[in-house]
Amino acid sequence: MSKSKVLLLLIVTVCFYAACKTDPAYNTATQLKIDDDSIAKFIVNNNILNTSKTASGLYYQIISPGTGSYVYDKVTDSVYIHYVARLLTGVLYDSTSTNLVPTGLVLGNVIQGWQEGIPLVQPGGHIRLLVPSPLAYQNRIIGILPKNTILDFDIQIDSAKHKEQFFVPKASQ
Repeated sequence: MSKSKVLLLLIVTVCFYAACKTDPAYNTATQLKIDDDSIAKFIVNNNILNTSKTASGLYYQIISPGTGSYVYDKVTDSVYIHYVARLLTGVLYDSTSTNLVPTGLVLGNVIQGWQEGIPLVQPGGHIRLLVPSPLAYQNRIIGILPKNTILDFDIQIDSAKHKEQFFVPKASQ
């Protein structure tokens, strides 16, 4: 065999074995416990007052509850918000706080932590969410976010709309 064929065979073999390598199975309960410990320490170390925790492991701090009695549909409703997104290290990785117009999102299309957390306040409200990785992107690498990243969001809800408010039928002629 020529050197080039041997080299090609070696490259193919290495690629084959690299492709067969798998990460250990993702265990939501184990990762949630790890994240819970990190979030609890973060809250204490940063003196974050009045935090609560949902049954799923989402930590939140209601800064302002907003007004009204809006009932969110967590699948079809749209929310219009301004937010700042950080890692627990304080690194800013996304923000809409300087946008003049709030960002519109359908609740059913956002991470589970937002689906749970945003409805805890009314339109006009302000909430901080500390989202464990199982309620965010789990063990996926998303942009600059490494696997199992805990996320820290500061969210101001401008308004919310039910799906039926999006499409106003034309008057019949």
